[in-house]
Amino acid sequence: MWFIQALGWILLILGILCVIIALVLAVMKSESGEEPKMESRGVVLLGPIPIVWGYGRKGWLVAGIVGMILCLLWLLFFL
Repeated sequence: MWFIQALGWILLILGILCVIIALVLAVMKSESGEEPKMESRGVVLLGPIPIVWGYGRKGWLVAGIVGMILCLLWLLFFL
């Protein structure tokens, strides 16, 4: 049991370090004159409702279909 708790803490600390390193690298690139390219896109399921963001028209359609399929799978297995 203690191993799972230790693994959780280690993963949490590694995640925080990754975010800090990414922020430091972005600041360093912006100070050197380069514009850092950052994109965000994805699908989030809030219960059975898919929320899609950051895609072009075609990508939004594909992500929306994937989100709906995941929603239907969730309803099939958990209700």
